[in-house]
Amino acid sequence: MASDKLVNKRNSPDKSMTLCEGMRVTLMDSNDKGIIRKVYRDHADIELDGLIIPMRMHEFIVNDPEQDRMLEYSLSSSRAGRSKAVNRESNTSVQSPLPDTITIDLHIDKIPGGIDAPKGFELPFQLEYFKHVLRSNLKHRGMKIVVIHGVGDGILKDALRKEIDETFAMRCRWAPAENGVTVISIR
Repeated sequence: MASDKLVNKRNSPDKSMTLCEGMRVTLMDSNDKGIIRKVYRDHADIELDGLIIPMRMHEFIVNDPEQDRMLEYSLSSSRAGRSKAVNRESNTSVQSPLPDTITIDLHIDKIPGGIDAPKGFELPFQLEYFKHVLRSNLKHRGMKIVVIHGVGDGILKDALRKEIDETFAMRCRWAPAENGVTVISIR
């Protein structure tokens, strides 16, 4: 029905995109990709690996294939340009130190809004921030994320490594570094 169509203004750069069946989308909470199968007034049915899941409009974004291609091209060309630098004195190539690496500090006072986290909910807050950063960087194959979790009693370290092993094992792997640090490599 035409009345069931919805203009999704939040996800559209030109503020006029109408959602329709067959559009490719990415889920906000997991970065999984799916296809819209039916659009309703307040939600849409999204197909993920053969399963149809009803999702509210704010739980996914419509993919723009042209932007995805440009992003992949930009990343591949910037990695190629940054991976080797020429040492002018000896005319040899040297590896630049950690070309595609980001560092996040999970100490509660270093996380945006972390100081306002309710007492007793610091660990879930830290894990949600960690998962948000990890999900937003899963597209960047070869990237390393250095996570500073601190030494402490190891609860945060164990929780984030468990999260990687159980949820993100197909997309990344972790390796211990110096005390209080875990390095994650995106596959």
